[in-house]
Amino acid sequence: MNSYRNFKIRGKMNKDYKRLFQNIGIFTLANFTSRFLSFLILPLYTAFLTTEEYGTIDLANTTVQLLFPIFSVTIVDAVLRFGLEENTNEQECLNIGLKIIIGGSLILAACLAVINCFLQDEKLLAFIFAIYVVQALNSLFAAFAKTIDKTKQMAAITTFTSFCILLLNVLFITVLHKGIVGYWISTIIGNSVGLVLYFLVCHLEKYVSFGFSIDKKLLKKMLLYSVPLIPNALFWWINSSLDRWALAGMMTMSVVGLYSCANKIPSILSTINTIFNQAWNLSLFQSSPNNKKSFFEDTYNFYNEVMFCCSIGIIWLSKFVAHFMFSKDFFQAWIFVPILTCGAYVNSLNGVLGSLFTSEKKTTTIFKTTCIGSIVNITLNFLLIYLCGALGAAIATFVSYLVVWIMRVNKAAREFEINIDTRWSFLQLIMLITEVIFTTKDMLWGITTIFVICYCVIFLLHYGKVIKNKI
Repeated sequence: MNSYRNFKIRGKMNKDYKRLFQNIGIFTLANFTSRFLSFLILPLYTAFLTTEEYGTIDLANTTVQLLFPIFSVTIVDAVLRFGLEENTNEQECLNIGLKIIIGGSLILAACLAVINCFLQDEKLLAFIFAIYVVQALNSLFAAFAKTIDKTKQMAAITTFTSFCILLLNVLFITVLHKGIVGYWISTIIGNSVGLVLYFLVCHLEKYVSFGFSIDKKLLKKMLLYSVPLIPNALFWWINSSLDRWALAGMMTMSVVGLYSCANKIPSILSTINTIFNQAWNLSLFQSSPNNKKSFFEDTYNFYNEVMFCCSIGIIWLSKFVAHFMFSKDFFQAWIFVPILTCGAYVNSLNGVLGSLFTSEKKTTTIFKTTCIGSIVNITLNFLLIYLCGALGAAIATFVSYLVVWIMRVNKAAREFEINIDTRWSFLQLIMLITEVIFTTKDMLWGITTIFVICYCVIFLLHYGKVIKNKI
C-alpha cells in the first residue's frame, strides 16, 4: 500500500517537474532572445550616447518602475493568481485589472500635470506617461494570456515586441541620431505593436468588456491580495534602483551612466532569473499541494547551483567582456560588475523564496522582509557612497539583498519546514566574495580560472544525472 502511494506521489512530482521544464522553455523564448539582443546592442548605446545621456535614460526607466506598483496597485499579480484558480472567472479578472490600469493612468496624468507646473518639462513627462501606459497594459495582457492557456502565444508576442524595440533603437539612435528621444519613441512604438498583437493573436476582444459593472466580491479579494504587494514592490524598487538616485544626488550623472552600464553585464543573470521566476511562479501555483515541499527544495537547490555557476563565470570574465561591450569612457565601469553580480545572485534566490510565500498568499511576509532590506539599503547607500563612491552603492545593494535572503530562509523553515543548507550557502558566498576581491585587484587570475572551470564541471556531472532522472 505504501509503495503504491509513493508511486502516485512520484508520478505527481514528475508531472510538476515536466510542467516546470515546459514553462521554462516557453519563458526562455519570451525573454532570452530579447534580453540577449538587448545585451548585444549595448555597444551601440556606449558608442552613440554619452555617459550623462545613458544615466538619464536609466533614471527615467527606474521612475516608470516606481510608478507602476503605485498606480496599478500591483493588480497584474492578482489577475494571474486568481485567473488560474478553477472557480474564478478569468474574464472578470481581466476586466477588473483593465479598469484599475485605466483609472490609475488617469490619476497619474493628473499628477504629472501638477508636477509640470514646477518641473516645466512637458516632453519628458509626456514620454514617462506614454511609456507607463503601454508597459502596464502589456504586463496585464501577458498575465491574462497565461490564465487562458495562451502562454506560447504570449512568449512569441513578447519576443516580437522586444525585437521591434531594438530595431527601432538602431534606426532612431544610429541612423536618425535622435539620442534619448529616439530611445523613448522606440520603446513606445514597440510596446504599442505588442498591444495590437495580443488582440490579433490571443483574441482579447472576446474577453474585454467596457461596461461599468464589476464583480465587487472578486474585486475585494483581488485587492486584498495585491495591495500588500504595493509596499513590497516599492521596497524592491528601493533595493534595486535607489542607488542610481543616490548617486545622482551625491555624485554626477556621468557616474550614474557608468553604474547603469555596469549593470548590463550582471543583467545576464537577471535574465535567467526573470525566465525562471515566471516559469516557477506558474508551476508553483499549478503544483500538487502534497508535493510542494519536496518540489520546492529540489528546485531551489538546483537553481542555486545554476545561478552560482553563472555568477562565478560572469565575475571571472567581467573585465574581458567589458573590453568588447563598453566603448570610450564606459570601459571604467567594469570595476562595478563583480560586486553587482553578487547582488544579482542573492536577489535571484530571494525571488525563488518569494514565490513560495506568494503561492501560499502570505504576501505580508514578503512585505516585512523586503521592508527591512530596504531600510538597510537606504542606510548603507548614503554611508557607503560617501566613503567609497559608486562601489559603495553596489556593496549596499548586495548587503540589503543578503539580509532579505537570511530572513526569508528562516521564515520558510519555520512556516513551511523548508530545509535549506545555510552552511553551504554561506560557504558559496565566501567563495564568491573571494573571487570578487581577486578579480577587482587583478590577483591570482590563474587560480580563479581553475576554480571556475572545476566547479562548473563538477556541477554539470552531478546535476546532469539528476535532471535526466527528473525528466
